[in-house]
Amino acid sequence: MKKLYCILSCCLLLVCVLLVSGCNKSKSSSIVGKWVNGSYIYTFNDDKTCSYDAAGTLMECTYEINGDKVSILYKGNTSAFETTYFIEGDTLHIKDSFGSDVKYEKK
Repeated sequence: MKKLYCILSCCLLLVCVLLVSGCNKSKSSSIVGKWVNGSYIYTFNDDKTCSYDAAGTLMECTYEINGDKVSILYKGNTSAFETTYFIEGDTLHIKDSFGSDVKYEKK
């Protein structure tokens, strides 16, 4: 009986470790802030407004978060750009229009 208790305790500990380690890639809406990738800068504000500075060309926008997706509507456009994203530490991973993972660092 003691051996069974030990095995069950080890299994429970393993499950807890796996659950905690899975929390590292958060799909959180904590996207608010300034995110930089070289000369490309996204700035997401609390009020759901944003801007994208593409190497000196500034575009104003609004955004919505739905799960692991961000929908960005650039001023003057009628349809939004929707893509997946996640935040890992101080790095925003966002898929570009070609499906590539682009990393932005929080500043």
